[in-house]
Amino acid sequence: MITQERLRELIRYCPETGIFHWVNSLSTKMYKNSVAGSKSKKDGYIRIKINHKSYLAHRLAWLYFYGNFPEKLIDHIDGVRNNNSIKNLRDATPAINAQNLKMVSLKTNSSYLGVSKIGNKFQAQIRIDKKLKYLGMFETAIEAHEAYLCDKRIHHEGCTI
Repeated sequence: MITQERLRELIRYCPETGIFHWVNSLSTKMYKNSVAGSKSKKDGYIRIKINHKSYLAHRLAWLYFYGNFPEKLIDHIDGVRNNNSIKNLRDATPAINAQNLKMVSLKTNSSYLGVSKIGNKFQAQIRIDKKLKYLGMFETAIEAHEAYLCDKRIHHEGCTI
């Protein structure tokens, strides 16, 4: 496992932008001052390879800034997986981390979180403590989604969307 000291020898981290740069040239792909890491096409996270081991950049940002790896998961507060600025990262439980999901379930017939199309109206629902709460029927998907987000911000600790 890499240490903060070794990490700082290899790469520089800018806490404002969340971008890493190589301190020295290590190969033809990793040359001095070039951006370290690349965005994964699979999941959208930035990964940085150090000594043949792949690390998630947000975890390295935490180590670089705080001196240790996070105790739990790193949550990207704005939901943007490649925004590794330190103000956008927080050490969070899996439950809190899940509150910022922006992807709609494949089980729904709407492109909005918490919204289902029923006939020519849109129903909003939210799950609170494993129970489904009905929020109403709306003329538009956007109105239903706004009702969902309003309740989500009240009942789901950690929600930042």
